[in-house]
Formats: sequence, structure tokens, C-alpha cells
Amino acid sequence: MKNRKIIFFIVPLLLVVGIAYASLKGGDEPDFVAYAMNAVSNKMSYDHSLTKCKSVQSDVGKWSISCSSSITPVALVFTVLPPEKAPHDVATPFYLIAENDVAKKSSQEGLLSLMMIDIQSEDDQVKQPAAN
Repeated sequence: MKNRKIIFFIVPLLLVVGIAYASLKGGDEPDFVAYAMNAVSNKMSYDHSLTKCKSVQSDVGKWSISCSSSITPVALVFTVLPPEKAPHDVATPFYLIAENDVAKKSSQEGLLSLMMIDIQSEDDQVKQPAAN
């Protein structure tokens, strides 16, 4: 009887702890991607209403985020890199490159313009120093 009481107490407790841990842990993306999603979502929400971002790992160490809202017909797509991979100093724990035309246009408007989002592709930035 005593073992039954312990089991009925322990099992729900472990279930609650497991759910809480999974909720706090979030996704599998690194911190710099989570920070970027949060920052872009917050800035976009000011101009585009409630915004939702999702992350996708395209290559090892290379991530993209796609952010959309109910009033944006096309999602804004950004490449997210750690700050040490930026071609210049950045004040954020991430470095963003706008990938599609909507993201490039939006990165120059509203609160997103304060984030110093590059509008050149990563390939253009690699080619640029070689041309000098």
C-alpha cells in the first residue's frame, strides 16, 4: 500500500518535471539563432502585427530563419550566423543576412532598420574582398 502511494506521487511529479524541462529547453538551435528569432520577431511585430519565426539548419553551422505574420503575404527569410563570422563588428550575439526581396526591403524599414541586417548575400560578401 505504501509503495502504491509513492508511485502515485512520483509518476505525476516526473511527468510534470519532464514537460517543464522540454518547454524550457526549446528547439535544437544554438543560442545565437534563438536570439535572432526573438529579436526579429519583436521588431517585426511592431510593424507587421504578431509575428512567428521558425529556424532551419541548412548546413552544418549555417542556419536560416523564416518569419511571417498574418499581414505579410511572403515570409521574410534571413541567414543567421554567429557574430564571429560577420565581416564587421556586430553588437548582437548574431549576424543576419536578408535572403529574399521582402526581407531586404523590410530590413531597411521600421524597427528592423535598427538591427544592421546585411542585404548582400553571403556569396557577395565572400567575392567582394577578392575583387579589391
